[in-house]
Amino acid sequence: MERKLSAITLGHGSGGRLTSQLTNSIISNFELVNFESEDCAWISEDMAVAMDGFTVTPLSFPGGDIGKLAVCGSTNDLAVRGVRPDMLTLSLIIEEGLDMEQFTGFMKSAADTCKLIGTRLIAGDTKVVPKGAADKLFITTCAIGTRISVNKLGSVRIKDGDILILTTSPGIHGSVLAALRFGIEAPELISDCAPLWPSLSPLLNLDVHAMRDCTRGGVGTVLCEWAESRGLGFEIEERLLPKNESAASICDILGYDQLWLAGEGCALIAVSQEDAEECLKRLKVSSVCREAAIIGKVYNKRHGMAWMKTHIGGERIIDMPAGEILPRIC
Repeated sequence: MERKLSAITLGHGSGGRLTSQLTNSIISNFELVNFESEDCAWISEDMAVAMDGFTVTPLSFPGGDIGKLAVCGSTNDLAVRGVRPDMLTLSLIIEEGLDMEQFTGFMKSAADTCKLIGTRLIAGDTKVVPKGAADKLFITTCAIGTRISVNKLGSVRIKDGDILILTTSPGIHGSVLAALRFGIEAPELISDCAPLWPSLSPLLNLDVHAMRDCTRGGVGTVLCEWAESRGLGFEIEERLLPKNESAASICDILGYDQLWLAGEGCALIAVSQEDAEECLKRLKVSSVCREAAIIGKVYNKRHGMAWMKTHIGGERIIDMPAGEILPRIC
């Protein structure tokens, strides 16, 4: 039974159950045409659009900053649907008093990331609000691109027998921000924040059925969303998960589970059994996906459920987080 709340909470931004409730309360007011519960939408047969907002704190972190994150976050939503990110719009809400040199650095990071993947800035908007009316800088992006994949990738194409591949260790970005906020020194821990298009585009002539970047709510939430939307069973094995030791240590200290922490350069892929090994081989060519691994399989059983086979031989149900684990990670 869904828990009804009388006011918006941080949990509504978690990417989990409360986010789903909030989203449903918004879209129920609109007349929708061909609505898909994906992070990007088709505006024609060959063009798609994705929109995203970024409120990360702190604004800079090992491996990136809000500028790089804004471009990666929005263009990755296109990349996982087999769409080349061609164009970007950028909307800024800047708090009075933000250091100009720092601000310019964030914009350079955004521009450098765009150049890396061939994305052009085509429009934008800038607002400055009084001190105290925002937290330094918020960014909203809209990314538009062209479909390169033969088929429109999406969860509707996942089927029994598909192999699940994870491109890198789960929860690295969330672990980085957790360490910063709690003052834990982790010099080797660097965010996985990266544009995924260069790594995923070589897969698009294979029999890939769906891909999703594992941001808010992490890998666990993606598995749950796929299982519930397809009515299939999703099994992963704990021993097969790529493991970043530094991120795992932070999670152990703070009591977090990496499965539900965000990555910003991590994708889950559902691919046919026939093309799974070739898909893995092509991923490992990329420096972003060197740790890529087959982690599980899709089954026509336990319909609508996701679970993990543990190291000790047991099974653990995977469910969406009910509240916020770590706010403002993106």
